[in-house]
Amino acid sequence: MKRPFPLLTCLLGLLAFSAAWAEDPSTDELWPPREGGKRAVVAASQALWWNKDNPEARKLKARALDFAGRYAEAEQAALSALEVAPQDPEVQKILGRSLLHQNKLPAAKSALEKAGALGDRLSGSLAAMLRPDRMSVGAPAPHLSLALAQILDERGNCVGSGCFFTDDGLVLTAAHVVAGREQLSVRNAHGKIFPVKEICPGDFSADAVILRTGAEDQMFLRLAEAEPSAGDPLAVCGFPLSMNLPVTSRGKVRSLPSSPGRPMLTTVPLMPGQSGSPILNEQGRLVGVASRGSLAVKSGGAPARSESVPWSALIRLRESSLEPNSFVKIRELEKWTGRSPFFDPAVASAEQTVLNQDFAQAEKAISAAIDRHPNDPGLLLRRAMVRIAWGHPSEAEADARLAAAYGPKDPEPRLFLCSLMLSMGRKAEAVQALKEAFGLDPEDTDTAEGLAELLVSLGKFKDAVSPAEQATKLNPESIRAWSILAAARLASGQLEKARQAAEEATAKGPEDPRAWIQLAACANAGKDFATAAVAAEKATKLAPADARAWLNLATAKTGSDQFEQAVPFAERATQLEPENRAGWNLLAALYAELKRPDEAAAALEKARQVAPVPR
Repeated sequence: MKRPFPLLTCLLGLLAFSAAWAEDPSTDELWPPREGGKRAVVAASQALWWNKDNPEARKLKARALDFAGRYAEAEQAALSALEVAPQDPEVQKILGRSLLHQNKLPAAKSALEKAGALGDRLSGSLAAMLRPDRMSVGAPAPHLSLALAQILDERGNCVGSGCFFTDDGLVLTAAHVVAGREQLSVRNAHGKIFPVKEICPGDFSADAVILRTGAEDQMFLRLAEAEPSAGDPLAVCGFPLSMNLPVTSRGKVRSLPSSPGRPMLTTVPLMPGQSGSPILNEQGRLVGVASRGSLAVKSGGAPARSESVPWSALIRLRESSLEPNSFVKIRELEKWTGRSPFFDPAVASAEQTVLNQDFAQAEKAISAAIDRHPNDPGLLLRRAMVRIAWGHPSEAEADARLAAAYGPKDPEPRLFLCSLMLSMGRKAEAVQALKEAFGLDPEDTDTAEGLAELLVSLGKFKDAVSPAEQATKLNPESIRAWSILAAARLASGQLEKARQAAEEATAKGPEDPRAWIQLAACANAGKDFATAAVAAEKATKLAPADARAWLNLATAKTGSDQFEQAVPFAERATQLEPENRAGWNLLAALYAELKRPDEAAAALEKARQVAPVPR
């Protein structure tokens, strides 16, 4: 006899306790999980043993495995949970996180997008910021991984990234990561934690500081011997959103500082938590520190535009740190709020808004910072972001328009306005804002991709073809650009060209499920059902929680007159996405073909009850 599931309450308590308990990491293991352990997994396994078909028990097992750093097992447990709870956003989030830690970024993006569509705004934000074409997860080369550092607050939460700057424990990070903190510590690649004793702010002109810890004999990164040049390749290694493994983002130098105190602009996409990360040249030498990334456009990827503390500012900071009395106690941080926006804790608060749900306090802090720095468009946009999350879109719009006025040549406020207008249902204004942003920065691949994707989502397929083609010219390696172009061409009736674009997408991103979904759709449209079936099967393996993959597979089997085989695939598609009319219509046709009239009638009724899903 099964025990009643109220035992889950006790087990959840045990999980919460054991999440803080961790096994001693192996000295050979780099970046061991900071959470979980055997007790969490044992508790969850017992819950699942007593309640094999209960969604909460399956979810608990997946969550525990994820906390314990057993990501492949967590993925399978999450997929098992989706069988009984396909519309649960938390399960999709766990699936996405487990895939992310396994470096399966395209599939992770798909799962997190689904979680966002189901109501998990945090997962949706993360999905929008993921760039599978320019990011990878996992410990880089040992000498680099051993030099990286996580910056922890007084509760042990990871609030940013950094790197060891010397072998005797000096750590380089962004000033806004540590601004206003009362207590800080640093975690190295072996999981050892070192309290921060002192801090060197330099001359307060750059978003960078040096922290003094008690670490000894540390692997560290060296400064480059010269400033990089425009177009030079870059890599950034850090820990976005408190991830347990380093994320490496890649790009190039867009432009060098126009004057002292200005940032270096790059094409490296950044996510919250990567602030303070080392920016490296091809030789693995320091040429900057990650400062601020662009905000993601709704339905798009993290824009490949970011700011960094330049090499010249790091040289000045290093020289300053060699002077007498350049280091002071950490408590001095509270006194530096007015020295520059970088040392204002409200800037750090803005970056952590995604994780901190106290929107009233966040708005209050950022408003105070705006009073101190009234002409900073970045602060206005961050307050707008908080106000959106808090449910005040009209006030957010006012902030965004003021930011646009302060930055008439800055595309960033227009990109933000595009996303905001979409959320408010003002689609024409969203398109106009994105067109303005593209006009201000026509060489930006991400804006071109975002405009094309937006036009596709609005059914303006012919209009979408031109910006999508432009995006593929600007960045021929972009899987997203080729996938969007395939969708736009297919819906515009350019079947042959659509398939060519889809084939380019799969060639450049063989692990991206969206590319295979587009190829399957093109092959189905061309009645090449054999190719469609192969492509769709690949998509279902890469993204088993994506309804489009299963619907394409069902369509391919139907086109080959394999009706019996098509039914479970169509059923799976409708289970994963019950609001998709196309899935129910296909299922009704299959039931009718197989002489199952009652089921056909029920599927048709389902189709009548839902609106079409735009593709």
